[in-house]
Amino acid sequence: MLFRSLSLVAVLAISSAAADNDDGLIKMKLHKMVPEEDFMMNLLSYHSPPTIKSSSANSLASVATERKLVRGAKQQNHAQEHIVLKNKLNAQYMGEIKIGTPAQSFMVVLDTGSADLWVPHEKCHEEMNCVAKNVFIPSSSTTNKELPSGSKSSFAIHYGSGPVSGVFTIDQVTLGQDDVVSDQTFGLVEHSSGLGALYQKAKFDGILGLAFPILSQNPGAHTVVQNLLAENVIKSHVFSFYVGKDKPGEVAIGGMNEKLMKKETLNCIDIMEPARYWLAEMSDQVKFGGEVVSTGKHAGIIDSGTSLIYGPKAVVMKMALQLGGMFMPQVNLFAISCDKKVPDLEFNFGGKPYVVPGKDLTMKDVTGTHCFLGISMMMFGEEDEESMADVETMDKEVDLGITEDIEKLVGVGESKIPIPAGVTAWLVGDKFMMQQYNVFDVEKKQICFAELKEGI
Repeated sequence: MLFRSLSLVAVLAISSAAADNDDGLIKMKLHKMVPEEDFMMNLLSYHSPPTIKSSSANSLASVATERKLVRGAKQQNHAQEHIVLKNKLNAQYMGEIKIGTPAQSFMVVLDTGSADLWVPHEKCHEEMNCVAKNVFIPSSSTTNKELPSGSKSSFAIHYGSGPVSGVFTIDQVTLGQDDVVSDQTFGLVEHSSGLGALYQKAKFDGILGLAFPILSQNPGAHTVVQNLLAENVIKSHVFSFYVGKDKPGEVAIGGMNEKLMKKETLNCIDIMEPARYWLAEMSDQVKFGGEVVSTGKHAGIIDSGTSLIYGPKAVVMKMALQLGGMFMPQVNLFAISCDKKVPDLEFNFGGKPYVVPGKDLTMKDVTGTHCFLGISMMMFGEEDEESMADVETMDKEVDLGITEDIEKLVGVGESKIPIPAGVTAWLVGDKFMMQQYNVFDVEKKQICFAELKEGI
């Protein structure tokens, strides 16, 4: 999936408690962590976000494995960071899993944008940023197995600050309370220096990917979800997110929790091919305060860990200027008056409008004195040379401490994402997803939305 921008008000985590498993689902509650107990981070994610190249009349759009992000603080010298990251980590959706016999416990990020499971190896303790992590000790597990002859044995993942690498192994994995996958191939990170100090401060140990198997680092082995299906632990390759507003939410693996949603309102949209990321076609209009701000063919990238909404540069600039926004290049956000009323933002998927209320598009820094628009800019296609001369900036007006604070909270600059010819793309994260129930169907290659039941 795409970059995960940390919410300014809270960090979400998933508890290991499962509930109501009589419907064949693995359910995990989403809980808010106390902000001061969490490190406000912009961790570079484990998987590569999509770069969707322009397609010709004779070829399908292709998806590359790299995206370039330009950090605002480095824009003056045009330095770039190659980020193989998913901002979902900034939202820190975490859950507890157990591996081996006797069980060894780990907190992992549940990632809709990757397909692999990895946790730290005992050798990782030799790295400074891995000292406090829960690590897997293969020799302590009686169910640990050697890889079959000829299997892929090692992996390397590249982050903006450097690589991480490790080996594959096989053992049993337990999710929820007692849902067990036997003989699961997963990664053990031995060298974590590429994650830097952010990993040291983060609350999680590893990552559990929930996305398309084609994204796996080890295509010769089944993913956790594929094995859950093969062993009849779950019924379908579906996972669903309910992102609560100021209350606990829930992730369901294996289907959707009909107790939370109005099933009759379920609206499913096919994702755009090739099916690797959750990119769904939208209608030909995007509205802001009832006014059409963007026309033509649109698509939305649905990312369960992205807190912000990202749109085309020119469109977002127009929206921000309408609010008297001043651009802050250090964090690629527009500062606005805390008294300013932000209009509602409306997308349309599958012929139905989906509204993000303006009150959910205003963010405050941790001091509560500086406000920012929760819509930021992405760049699409070739390098956008459009001048920012008409946009008032506040890079010299903001105290350095505030700049560093917000940069830790958001931490993402411009994104260069080539898209299919003629398509305008938006990246919509939890500010959008909290408005409805969200279903990711890998088998049908669809993303679905449903209204939440009253009182949820």
